[in-house]
Amino acid sequence: MADAKESLTALQRRILHFFQEHPQAVETARGIAVWVGVEMETIAESVQDLLKRRWLTADETSAVTGYALTRDERLLAQIQNALESS
Repeated sequence: MADAKESLTALQRRILHFFQEHPQAVETARGIAVWVGVEMETIAESVQDLLKRRWLTADETSAVTGYALTRDERLLAQIQNALESS
């Protein structure tokens, strides 16, 4: 699992900034890609890493997976610290 202190990639930073600006958003991988301005195929690794850190959550249905920002205050503080230090 990725350590919370590891630096973030530029794409991970963009994804986290999107969710910080829209904290109630639940978005598909395609939607995240549109919002951050990249091809959908390029975000899979970044999203998976953020899921491993538990900074994003995944809500799966039979047809689609929606991703959202964690609601855990401790993890939100980790996110803020990582964004400020990277």
